[in-house]
Amino acid sequence: MGEPVYLEFDFEAELFKTNDKMEEQFRHISDAIIIHSNGGGKNNNITATVLPICLENTRKAEESFTQAQTPVKYNLPVFVTLRKQLNIKQSTNENLIITSCIKTGNTLVFTDCDNKRLIICNSDGTDIHHIPLSYKPYYITEIDSNTVAVSCLYDSTILIINISTRSITSTIKTSGYCYGISYNDNNLYVVIGRSIIHVMDLTGKVIRTIPAPSDGIYDITVDRDRLVCIDLTSIYCCSLDGKVMWKFKMDEFQDLTRVTTDNEGNVYVTDEKTNTVIVVSDDGKHHRELLTESDGLNKPYGIYYDKKENILLVCNESNEKAFLFDVKKNKNKHE
Repeated sequence: MGEPVYLEFDFEAELFKTNDKMEEQFRHISDAIIIHSNGGGKNNNITATVLPICLENTRKAEESFTQAQTPVKYNLPVFVTLRKQLNIKQSTNENLIITSCIKTGNTLVFTDCDNKRLIICNSDGTDIHHIPLSYKPYYITEIDSNTVAVSCLYDSTILIINISTRSITSTIKTSGYCYGISYNDNNLYVVIGRSIIHVMDLTGKVIRTIPAPSDGIYDITVDRDRLVCIDLTSIYCCSLDGKVMWKFKMDEFQDLTRVTTDNEGNVYVTDEKTNTVIVVSDDGKHHRELLTESDGLNKPYGIYYDKKENILLVCNESNEKAFLFDVKKNKNKHE
């Protein structure tokens, strides 16, 4: 077998203006490949050059390119599979605005903002019922299997609610608009006015104040001695005293809405504008698009990771759809 070669052609753009011209010129290509001692030939306006190549170098280049394109798997879920799609709307006359959600055991809880209520159902979508409220609920956190805390943003109010008895057990007034809320180690972490975080006990007594990493913080989750919060465009991972450990920002993400973490510290966020769920590694260095519009996302808002069952709950804002996904993890971080 002779020495391997590759063919290089130089065409004038005018030759491909119409289909007829293309067919004609492709017929000329074979005539243009006239190999002389210099390895080239010309026919009309087509120049062909025949050059030897080293297959070993080509293989190495291809291998390098493949390695460069291989997604980083460090500490990220391998894939998610749909477990259940839910319709949490009971009546065609209802207009739901679902702003957040949690999963506690076999129970799902959603904040239905405009209708001033919580929507509660089983994880298979059955037994839908409501807890009416006096305020609009925006954010929610689990305190225990029977109790949740809900922040009612513009009413500067936090409600402690027993979802088993469907009763409000206490009401906490905050010093400003209350946004994201997270329960950790017997304390509530509450974003106040988007610029500070109050750490308070369940009576509402403020224990300390943490400066927020930006003036536009919306949501927050606290876990593993870390505080993770988001504004519209960035994810911040902070120590519990507010020191920023890392920040994740990409230009295509412009409308982050809610945040949650798994038991390995990976961060999951919804982006309403791009209809995606993004997962970011616990060191902030790697990310991937985990869910998209093709998975049913349409203005996704609420998101919650069930650490006991490795199930991700995601809800759309206004089309009454919610989804449960099984999340599979790499067994080897550095696989």
